[in-house]
Amino acid sequence: MRKFILHFLLLFSVATFAQKSIKGKVTDESGIPLPGASVLIEGTTTGTTTDFDGVFTLDVRQGQTIVVSYIGYRKMTRQVDSQDTYDFTLTTDNALDEVVVSALGFKENRDKIASTYSKMQANDVVRSGEPTLINGLAGKASGITISATSADPGAGSNIQIRGASSIIGQTQPLIIIDGVPTNNDNFEGFGSGADGGISQQSRLNDINPNDIESIQIFKGASAGAIYGSKALGGVIVITTKRGSEGKMRASYNTSISYDLINVRHPLQKSYGQGANGKYSPTATNSWGDFIEARSGEADAVNTSGEYFLANTGVAYYPITKKNSMEVYTDRNFDLVFTTGSTQTHQFNLSGGNNKGTYYMSMNKVNQNGIMRNSNYNKSSFTLATTYNFADWLKNNSKVIYSTNYSNRIQQGSNTAGIYLGLLRTPPDFDISGYKGTYFDKNGNPIEDRHRSYRRYLGNSSSATYNNPLWTLYEQTSDTDVNRVVASTEFTATLKPWWNAVLRSGLDQYTDDRVYFFPMFSSDGATNGRYQNETFNVTEVNTELISSMQFSWDNLDLNLISGFAMNDSQRKQTYLEAVDFLYNARLQNPAVAATKNYEERNRLFRTVRGYVQSQFQYKDYLNMNLGATYEDASSSSKSFIYPSAELGFNWGGLVKEDMTKGLSFGKLRLAYGEVGLPPGAHLFSTTYENASYSSYSDLISLDAFGGGFRVNDDKGNPNLEFEKKRELELGLDLRFFRNRLSLSGTIYRNETRDALLYLDLNPSEGYNSIYQNAGRIENKGWETEFEYALVKGDDFNLSVFGNVFANRNKVLDLSGVASVNLTSGSSVKSSAVVGQPLGVLLGSAALRDANGNLELDKNGFPQLDPTGDKIIGDPNPDWRGSFGVRANYKGLKLNALFDTSQGNDLAERTRYVLYGFGTHADVGNTVTVPSDMVNYAGTTIAAGSTVRGNIQNFGGGDVLLDEKWYTTLGGGFGGSVISEFAVADASYVRFRELTLGYELKNTLVEKLKLSSVDINLTGRNLALFTNIRGIDPDVNQFGNGNGKGLDYFTNPASKSFLFGITINY
Repeated sequence: MRKFILHFLLLFSVATFAQKSIKGKVTDESGIPLPGASVLIEGTTTGTTTDFDGVFTLDVRQGQTIVVSYIGYRKMTRQVDSQDTYDFTLTTDNALDEVVVSALGFKENRDKIASTYSKMQANDVVRSGEPTLINGLAGKASGITISATSADPGAGSNIQIRGASSIIGQTQPLIIIDGVPTNNDNFEGFGSGADGGISQQSRLNDINPNDIESIQIFKGASAGAIYGSKALGGVIVITTKRGSEGKMRASYNTSISYDLINVRHPLQKSYGQGANGKYSPTATNSWGDFIEARSGEADAVNTSGEYFLANTGVAYYPITKKNSMEVYTDRNFDLVFTTGSTQTHQFNLSGGNNKGTYYMSMNKVNQNGIMRNSNYNKSSFTLATTYNFADWLKNNSKVIYSTNYSNRIQQGSNTAGIYLGLLRTPPDFDISGYKGTYFDKNGNPIEDRHRSYRRYLGNSSSATYNNPLWTLYEQTSDTDVNRVVASTEFTATLKPWWNAVLRSGLDQYTDDRVYFFPMFSSDGATNGRYQNETFNVTEVNTELISSMQFSWDNLDLNLISGFAMNDSQRKQTYLEAVDFLYNARLQNPAVAATKNYEERNRLFRTVRGYVQSQFQYKDYLNMNLGATYEDASSSSKSFIYPSAELGFNWGGLVKEDMTKGLSFGKLRLAYGEVGLPPGAHLFSTTYENASYSSYSDLISLDAFGGGFRVNDDKGNPNLEFEKKRELELGLDLRFFRNRLSLSGTIYRNETRDALLYLDLNPSEGYNSIYQNAGRIENKGWETEFEYALVKGDDFNLSVFGNVFANRNKVLDLSGVASVNLTSGSSVKSSAVVGQPLGVLLGSAALRDANGNLELDKNGFPQLDPTGDKIIGDPNPDWRGSFGVRANYKGLKLNALFDTSQGNDLAERTRYVLYGFGTHADVGNTVTVPSDMVNYAGTTIAAGSTVRGNIQNFGGGDVLLDEKWYTTLGGGFGGSVISEFAVADASYVRFRELTLGYELKNTLVEKLKLSSVDINLTGRNLALFTNIRGIDPDVNQFGNGNGKGLDYFTNPASKSFLFGITINY
């Protein structure tokens, strides 16, 4: 018994000596504690994390090795000896100049990511002072294309990454804000079409740019695979600001910008309204008399009969002889356009302690557009908090409330549009008296009549084309949006090696639109039209994530698994009231004789589960393998999206004597699959409201007590996801102690089972069916670079830029010749097998087998009678940008240029104005050097002075005059040669220049301020392009896959901004 007790005491003493409890503290190089640092026993899963003060306690055995790690810092190891206290001072990882946020929202070492991404800091986005977030991204990352619809206040923009991956489906990227998917809807709706109407908003612009900490753009399918069908167009991860521990900080920023139209269509000022060289006050075109040949006296008028008394007090009588030489082109333009302005106010507070932090911001934007009476007013409030319930349980929460009101101006293929009416107006017509009272020959008045250049006495209820001032001041296109975005995240450290994350997000908004056309408006609103369309959208996201980290001698493993569910509900209501009972400006459907109401409800759900394993071998090799299972309520089948990434840091294996220039070298290989779900409720044949227009009078079911009919589009129970496969290979290099960084990627992706509407034989009882029927591919390359030319205490200078190219091809359309992406346009951006998506189809000139023009007997081109041909490609050969950053003490300079090369644009506005005779190109006067014929075959004698241009199409000089420009050489429709409207739209743009200065003087210190920053910014300062009259970046169909078209699209702007930021 005594021997047993002695043995027990001996074993107990040895065990006690072998295992003990140690404590320590982990700090950075400045002595600041690092809470949440990982402290593990090497080769085991045993460990802990540091508390709020960077302190840890751990049971260990002597001889074991402790591994301490923290994101952004080098690992540190120490062997346990007889000491009881072990403090660690972690140094910044010089190979890690930046921490990136993964597609799931976790911070990661950028050198351990093998997928392709671009990163922007907050200043990169807000520096330009763009009132909308999306436009602030333009030109700042490779592979990203931002296309605006116009400079209308609050107008949306299209984001495209690596080309279009769907033919008719949504190809904009998934937006992740603080780990939660967020809406970026851009609905046209019933009240406004894509070809003509107003530029609708993009919901991403509801977010306050000043709340953003950083933006990562993940371009490949390998990073997006974890989100399945939501990430067909790539993923943009936005991290917003949070408070930090310490005293309260406050910041106030205000800015004002002045906005000008950046490009104007050149208009002729020499020839008046009329045809064949004769004046006519009711003519459609401006091929009338030579204005300078008039007498210059007052017009001769008939005051004995009908007349128009404008609200300005001016009376207009029938013109019997046009004598006035007055030209109103510039004055008319100034009545429509003005110097716009944007005022912003931004205030934020932040702070916290070791228990939690807070961040609060308020933002106000008031924008008056470059077109009079257009505006955009946005207010937003953000509250973000973090709270540490315990060492093992933390919470991040955020709520954003945003509201905006705007009035944008009708545009595009729309006779009630602003630009269509203005640019077609003859130079000798004064638009100022646009509204008044018309008196017939018997003196009977009709009040509030509409006076336009086609109806200069207001003597018809139809103005044909709106007077542009009527569009500005009588019509309204109001939008009222209210939105709430809220999210919360709980992170539980269940074990030192195991974290669980629960996320939930709510995104709810109401978009209320009212379009009002009083009586005597164009665009079919002669008797008045009131439209009210409302979208109520609610999305709820819930996600549970498990992250397990294991570490062995030279191998680390992070195993991530999760489950997510997305519920989306959309209610769309539309009320149209037409045929007003009396001429009122009351925006109420009660004044209308006929009312049509429609309601659509869409319910959509996706569920997905995923697993990812991330392996890291030493600092040389990392591999990520993943799979996502997804099911959607609109698909007949579920799908599994695999992903794989491999990164090889070969730079770390290069011998030391070879690294004098090379700091880092990594080879990347990635593969992934993503998808796009079918539209909701298309698996079954639904019912719809109906009207029948193939009769002398419109027949509507509402006229017979209401009802529904079977939908023209047949339901398809076999619908599946569109599926995209992508493979990419990349190389990352850094030289000269990371002063020069280079990154390059080549890629190829293919989308199978692309969804299309296919025509059916009418005998089946349906017009079309929606089904998986297409294939499309993209392949290309991307490069980015940055070089710190000078790095010093007082002066720093760096250059940066990117160059990229994407080649797109439609591979299959299931036998369909082409798919029109821009309905309503005579030049169509289309999908054609074997061609890039979006090629321009339209009427073309007749050519021989060698592509040469086949001319008529007079030497003029002829119209190809065999139908539409491919006449252009709006996809660029390549795009790129180049920028400079410099600072000297408190002075800062940033400049950015960008370019697009090889893209075509159908200048349909220019071509139509040729036919109407108002474009400057057709206002020339020439002296014919020799006998010459015009398109009608008439010979013009040598020495004659005529209106027109001389051109040689290959058969000798010919005269292009009214006969040419009003037949094949101008106008619209299939009877003109639209091929001649297409031009090279390559451009170089001076996109942004900012000069800033940071004040840190005695006065600032006396006021107890941290700093005062002043900046001057110019946007779109210069544009170098062969296109005249329109910015090549502006697109009539800006938010769809159709592109390369201009048709009386509202113009873009250039801006000059002054801002000041006060930091406390």
